[in-house]
Amino acid sequence: MISLVVAAVLLLIHALVCLVLWTLMKLGLLPVRGHMLAVMVLVPLWGPLLVVLLIARSAVFGADPKDATLESLRINDELHRSILVHDREADAGVIPLEEALIVNDPADRRRLMLSMLTEEPDAYLAQLQAAKLNDDVEVAHYAATAVAQISKESDLKLQQLEHAFKTDPSAHNLNEYCDFLGEYLDSGLAEGRVAQIQRQQYARLLARRCERENSVELRIRYAAALADVDQIDEAQAVTDQLVLDAPEEQEVWMLCLRLAVMRRDGDEVQRVIDAIDKQHVYLSAANREELAFWRNGEEAR
Repeated sequence: MISLVVAAVLLLIHALVCLVLWTLMKLGLLPVRGHMLAVMVLVPLWGPLLVVLLIARSAVFGADPKDATLESLRINDELHRSILVHDREADAGVIPLEEALIVNDPADRRRLMLSMLTEEPDAYLAQLQAAKLNDDVEVAHYAATAVAQISKESDLKLQQLEHAFKTDPSAHNLNEYCDFLGEYLDSGLAEGRVAQIQRQQYARLLARRCERENSVELRIRYAAALADVDQIDEAQAVTDQLVLDAPEEQEVWMLCLRLAVMRRDGDEVQRVIDAIDKQHVYLSAANREELAFWRNGEEAR
């Protein structure tokens, strides 16, 4: 009789424990899988204990290593399948742009020229300008035509920006007009007297921008623009102040070097070179090459 009572009590306790675990599972507090319910309910005492031990193991050591490994392998497999293998056979006919214009046969040059014209000619402006001097008459003709079209479109946009600025001389219109004019001059599309007039206009626009904002980058552009129109004294005044404000900026020192060369002042050139060395100014590869040129020139003297 006592045994039956004990058994009934134990079964009742087991049922209560299963009910508690099932409730926690429904609430999402216990990560118990569905197939574990049968073990938990049908194996008195040891079933719930086993479930609790598995939950504790997962909490301490993480998810099932086997499942995690399989999941990792599945993800890696999907990643590898998603990688597109580049068809190297398609590169057989690929040749460098400059080589195609200079070395390769006429068919390659003309095919390349037509592809540039049908894609984005603006992106190949430097190559198109070089192609204007190509020995192949047809290639030179295509290049000259494309450059003329780009120049026409740029002139039109420049006129529109200039008109917008004159109509409304706001900071936004000034910045757009000034930045595009700078890009236009750097592209080499403007030549001769037109280029000189536009460079003077660019310097005036930068002067107006410097009245509104006083950034180092903008003042460097302004000093360079003044040098481009041979206003050396004005450029020197701006550069001298930049040396005080930004002595670590490499473009400031390259401006000093450029102005010294424009003055044909060898002593000043050497002084600038010594100052760059003393200040340990970081120089880009292009600036290091230019500095080495003038350094060697001074040593040769």
